Amino acid sequence: MTEVVKLSITPIEGSPGVYKVEISGSGFVPKQTVYWRLRGEDPGSEDFISAPSGGGIVGPDGTVFFTDSAIGANLNEDWGGQDEIFADVYYTSMGGSHHKSNTIKRNF
Repeated sequence: MTEVVKLSITPIEGSPGVYKVEISGSGFVPKQTVYWRLRGEDPGSEDFISAPSGGGIVGPDGTVFFTDSAIGANLNEDWGGQDEIFADVYYTSMGGSHHKSNTIKRNF
């Protein structure tokens, strides 16, 4: 199976500086536990973003969907520059393979 992960980060109307985070994926092994976290994409290192993060069980059809909210200060991983945020979805079993989403490029 080829795992595909998509990240969406959108402003929450009426809540300045707060964003809706949605992570969807397909092609995962059904009924396995996966976790997710956001990371900052930078040459030479990828910053860990402390919140939000989470996990759950892959659906019987191999899909996952997670949603949470994030404050802009947590997403601001490049102070004074453009932020590059991606989702890392990974298994804790089966060798712990990691699957990277698209990268959102924006100033948070």
